[in-house]
Amino acid sequence: MVCPLVSHGANSMRQNHPTRPGPPCASNAPAFLRLPLFLFFCLFLSAPSFAQAPAPAPAPEIQGEVIEEIIAQVNDRIIVLSEYRASLDALRKDLTEQQLPAAEMEAQFRERSQNILRELIDQQLLAQKASELGIDAEGQLIRRLDEIRQQMNLPSMEALEEAATAQGLNYEDFKQNLRDNFLTQQVINREVGGRVQVSPAEITAYYEEHKQELERKDGFSIQLILITTEGKPEEELPALRQKAEEVLEKARKGEAFADLARQYSDDATKENGGNAGFFERGMMAPEIESVVDGLERNGIGDIIQTRFGLMIVKLLERSAAGIPPLSEVEGRIQEQLYLQKMQPALRAYLTTLRQESFISVKTGYVDTGKAPGPASVESP
Repeated sequence: MVCPLVSHGANSMRQNHPTRPGPPCASNAPAFLRLPLFLFFCLFLSAPSFAQAPAPAPAPEIQGEVIEEIIAQVNDRIIVLSEYRASLDALRKDLTEQQLPAAEMEAQFRERSQNILRELIDQQLLAQKASELGIDAEGQLIRRLDEIRQQMNLPSMEALEEAATAQGLNYEDFKQNLRDNFLTQQVINREVGGRVQVSPAEITAYYEEHKQELERKDGFSIQLILITTEGKPEEELPALRQKAEEVLEKARKGEAFADLARQYSDDATKENGGNAGFFERGMMAPEIESVVDGLERNGIGDIIQTRFGLMIVKLLERSAAGIPPLSEVEGRIQEQLYLQKMQPALRAYLTTLRQESFISVKTGYVDTGKAPGPASVESP
């Protein structure tokens, strides 16, 4: 969907301010440093029902009509063809939503799809390590399933299971993948993240070396909630307006804007709690910018009618032109430096896990994270 924030007179789509620090090499980071691990099993979250996945990309050297087969074994767990294809689907959907030029999207897909099997094996290793460490994720799993139920406006967990089954998903597999996601995150935080430190001196040095890159123009950082009206029948519009008014009332009464965005928004930013990032002045659609202009920090504007639907906007920060003080960007610099250190530290940790494990990969598939030594083998 075309970004509803962008002024239609602009020459390009909205993008984050080029001088704002962000995660380095985000497109090449492991899946568990970018987005939830099992993206395929979360595809439906942006729709009111379980969405059908796009046609799967072909797996390498698969002949005929293979429905299912084991393509890798990680200790006592297996990875099957459908998991591999689902991850390819999720990758393509992720790239499509970034609205990249077609050639760039295909180039990124070719590059990143080479690591799909590596990431699936990594996930298995981390989930197994969680079991070894006695880490439990049942509480997180229950809370997440209930969030999904609420997002889909379903009355019970039984109804959620029925919706999954009706769309051809194995509900137990779906829950296991979510569970593995939470376990994986906990292992990373405990075994790797806690050992990665960024000192104040490093932050200061980065700031001094990158001041010109940090320079910014006048603009705004915002959160948004969008209730889509585009393409809706005329008779549904009053109910959608009422829904937007109820959400606005909840936000102004103090309910967390991010939680409301995740529950009610139809925009792609919902998974980030409605955080739409930074916009230079003049880049927003005029009807949105005029509302944002009149807000104080953390203020929430009235409902805005856009061509895509009804929008509620919260102003997070108003930024003046120039180089921001260190105190204002310290957190973002720390995050960037942390990720720069985290990625190689995580890769080293995963290599150690691989050397301690039995990993077998079917001929025709490539594990780009294969560790040296006899533990990793190729099966016919």
